[in-house]
Amino acid sequence: MRAVLAWLGRTGFLYLLLFAGIAFFVFAWPAVRGGLSGESLRQDAMSVEAVREQLAEDRQAAQAGLEARVAEAGTLGSKSLAERRGALVQERAAIDGELAEGGGWLDSIRPSRILARKRLQLRRAAVEAELAAIDLAREKDARQVAVARATAELQEYRRIPTERAIAISRRLCRDATAELEAFDEREALDRAARQIFLLQRARLESERRRTCDLAESRATTRDRGLAARDAVFEARARLAEAQDIVASPLPDPAAGVSDTTLRDIALRALLALLAVLLIPFAIRVLFYYVFAPIVARGAPIRLALPSGLGIVPQAEGGSRPTLSVTLAEGEELLVRQSYLQSSPAGADMRTQWLLSWGSILTSLASGMAFLTRARGAGGTYGISARDDPFAEIARIDLPRGSALVMQPRALAAIVQPEGQPMPIRSRWRLFSLHAWLTFQLRYLVFHGPGALIVKGGRGVRIEPATGGRRFGQDQLVGFSAHTAYTVTRSETFLPYFFGREPLFRDRVADVDADSFRAEPGILVIEEAPMAGRRKGVRAGLEGAFDAALKAFGI
Repeated sequence: MRAVLAWLGRTGFLYLLLFAGIAFFVFAWPAVRGGLSGESLRQDAMSVEAVREQLAEDRQAAQAGLEARVAEAGTLGSKSLAERRGALVQERAAIDGELAEGGGWLDSIRPSRILARKRLQLRRAAVEAELAAIDLAREKDARQVAVARATAELQEYRRIPTERAIAISRRLCRDATAELEAFDEREALDRAARQIFLLQRARLESERRRTCDLAESRATTRDRGLAARDAVFEARARLAEAQDIVASPLPDPAAGVSDTTLRDIALRALLALLAVLLIPFAIRVLFYYVFAPIVARGAPIRLALPSGLGIVPQAEGGSRPTLSVTLAEGEELLVRQSYLQSSPAGADMRTQWLLSWGSILTSLASGMAFLTRARGAGGTYGISARDDPFAEIARIDLPRGSALVMQPRALAAIVQPEGQPMPIRSRWRLFSLHAWLTFQLRYLVFHGPGALIVKGGRGVRIEPATGGRRFGQDQLVGFSAHTAYTVTRSETFLPYFFGREPLFRDRVADVDADSFRAEPGILVIEEAPMAGRRKGVRAGLEGAFDAALKAFGI
């Protein structure tokens, strides 16, 4: 069933890949291929200045072509103009359709897409200008007819009365009106006699009507004549506009072009990449030749005075996969349960919950809890790592008066006098730059008498610290308390420069910065710190936890 489901899954996944590939080549590839032409790629490498120069050249060429077509439009007939106008309307609609399609999210910075869109806008402006010129040319005939009609109307008003003649006529009209009114004010008998015998009122009425009509006629004739003259001037002006058809200037297509193109972004990305690649190397040079020498001249960490420790720890035989421990009279063994390989029958063995009740958290965090305590003179016990095939064991004897700085995580067992727990003292170094650089602010000092049985990946190496010894930070297991502990710059520059070695290595020496000669000390280091450790996510979490414990000397 599992094989069938696996086959169905593989086949279905292959089908989806084929479906996606065919769909891409059918629907997306034509558009993508158009954008990957040689000309498009060349344009995409243009700078902003080059894009603007190209648009300026396109505008100049479009303006010259527009002026030539406008000049030609002035010579075409009505039919040709109508056909040309129809073609331009269709072209304008096609351009509007392309502009309305929009573009991709990179079109605002791709020079090829910027040029294509700006050229469309430039072409549309040219079409609009040519349409305006054609419409003006088509009005030419109509304007000529308007000029002829206005001229014919003006012929009817060859002589236009002056304002003085109109004023005289209106004065005569007023005089005639006054005489008629004066006649009407006479006595009724006198008016009747004059009207009967002389027909005076009829004459006065006729004279008033004649003079007033003349004044009104002259005023009307003047108004119409002036209007006809203005109509002629206006018609001739409009005809002059049609006679002199010029192309309007096209807008500048470079306006609104983004100040950043794909080339600028690529250059900035290249500079950022170079900065990302080169700045770490520059920082490494600065750290190696400036920062590291300053740090190395700082005061070393010394956890015990040399004058108070006349005896130093002793180690013989080196490390081995299995170590036999024989208890002397009055001694007891505290061993991790996973490291007790064999024990004598009838031995006095019990459980001890913690290595030290004065350091509960340290005992728990370092794994020195739930220990096996064994007593009995002459009993021999086999100490070996049952769960770690790469671990080896070494014994370090601490005579009375000696002291060893030790990380409890490296302890496999302790041999101490019965009823006299080995003294473990805590030393903090919060104000030491060396402590912060090694990320170990607290140190645990084990004082004799007794013996420490330590473990390490692929073995534990115990070396004399005379003259100073350098080693990797993760290799450190312990060192004599009276020695000077510092960080020092890596010996060679190029391995550090190329990231093969760290900037600092730890150093333990019997000679401090004041060249004070102390008793010989020892250094305890782990041969292969990473041997036997887990890998992957779990190893990363455990490594982070171990780094945090290291700060507290665990």
